[in-house]
Amino acid sequence: MNVFLTGATGYVGSVVAEKLKGRGFKVFGLARNDEAEAKLIEARTEPVRGSLEDFDVLKNAASEADSVIHTAFSHSFDDYNDAVKLDREIIKNFAEALKETNKPLIITSSSAILGDTRGNLADENYPFGQNSSRKLRGEAENDVLQLSSKGIRSIVLRLPLFVYGRGGSSFVPFVINQAKKESSANYFESGEYKVSAVHVEDAANAYLLALETSTAKGLYNISAESVSIKELNETVARLLNIKAKSISSETGREQFGKMFEFLSINNELDASKIKNHLQWSPNSYRSILEDIENGSYRKFQNLE
Repeated sequence: MNVFLTGATGYVGSVVAEKLKGRGFKVFGLARNDEAEAKLIEARTEPVRGSLEDFDVLKNAASEADSVIHTAFSHSFDDYNDAVKLDREIIKNFAEALKETNKPLIITSSSAILGDTRGNLADENYPFGQNSSRKLRGEAENDVLQLSSKGIRSIVLRLPLFVYGRGGSSFVPFVINQAKKESSANYFESGEYKVSAVHVEDAANAYLLALETSTAKGLYNISAESVSIKELNETVARLLNIKAKSISSETGREQFGKMFEFLSINNELDASKIKNHLQWSPNSYRSILEDIENGSYRKFQNLE
């Protein structure tokens, strides 16, 4: 089976590609430039030259594939609305290519759209946070969920804020580097805000299960555990041999900028559905705290 994969050189997408190839799939990855193409070739992934704005390229690649997995997304804080608009156009073009084929279309989303879950484990029916700056991405989710009526096996995998492992991710290196910059691992007020997390390999396994399970469809939350922001910073402090301390929210906004929003809320997902429906079992890897202190993030001890 051939899979067309966007984001194949990215953090999550590259691990998804690795898992797919391990299962015997032939993977075609979108490559926007020479560097990306070289990475794909080195990783034994067939490059498809083009960018997310090249809709004809996307449609042709999707038409020729047996399934499509879309992990790419612009995470710039400056043009988020444009990023969501582009994502919806991409989904629209994939839908045109796949309609009435019953082929799988797997799209990636984020728990950021929910905003503050206020101590609740949010299931797939939990409402989008009206104060979340990321709620617009929920429209892209809805676009995908409506495609089942067009003869497409459409699936949304909603990832937690903290996808970690292999020394990568967006949030973990940010928290570590911010602690280095301030010479202390700072959390806000009590720091008891809790966030969901999942190891990148467990997340990639969820994509594989969604693809290979013919009954998989609709929205699935992905989460393996919840930890507090205070616990995360205390672990970072031990990693770097510095202190963890509480600072005011006002100071936090100044120090952390736009990332403050994601580190000062509860954002927890209930992943019961995917565990029950697809038998997803995220128990093969280190917890996020173990990986920060004793695992793949130890390399940050000596990085400036």
